[in-house]
Amino acid sequence: MIYFTSVYEDEPTHQVMLKLYNYFQGCFSEVFAIPCKGKGKIKKQIKAYNQAAKHGYYFVITDLDNEYDCAPLLIKDWLSDQVSNQMLFRVAVREIESWLLADRENFADFFSVGINLIPLNPDNEKDPKLTVISLVKKSKKREIREAIVPIDDYVSHGPGYNTQFQKYILNYWNIDEARKNSPSLDKAIKALEKVAMRYNKATNGNLQKPKLQKS
Repeated sequence: MIYFTSVYEDEPTHQVMLKLYNYFQGCFSEVFAIPCKGKGKIKKQIKAYNQAAKHGYYFVITDLDNEYDCAPLLIKDWLSDQVSNQMLFRVAVREIESWLLADRENFADFFSVGINLIPLNPDNEKDPKLTVISLVKKSKKREIREAIVPIDDYVSHGPGYNTQFQKYILNYWNIDEARKNSPSLDKAIKALEKVAMRYNKATNGNLQKPKLQKS
């Protein structure tokens, strides 16, 4: 098994990472988690994470947002050094919510909204989180609306946003369906596949668990 240090912006992204590890059925697991509460810390520390990846596996996900035209430009700007073989740096286009919207049927079911309202190509949404909130405003479930929709203009989402998305990711979100509608998610999965194949080839499938890192 390959043990990753996970680096992420927010809790929904962390839950996606854990789901991706499980998707590979015993090939990946998390040994340490670094919540960054936004992309600023990731940008500041990305070169340090890349250096640390010489000694262990790192999986880093950040959002593209609207600061760059494409993921390669962000990666080139943030990490001009050669990327370590044990560093997996992926960019959600344009936010992690686009990956979650990509499983249209299950999103519609969990959040109780019409599937015809959900975008066919969520990676093309300029602000996927705003798209989510706009959709949930139409939800038939009052508790979902109260959890997700911001209560005023001073917050970006409702008080139960992370909790509801954790339930959705764990129990509803289907990666096989989502990757069909999100090219950036599909690329992340293919990158994980390459890591698994390369490492298994190098170790003949005899993977050793590293020592736990200290926070």
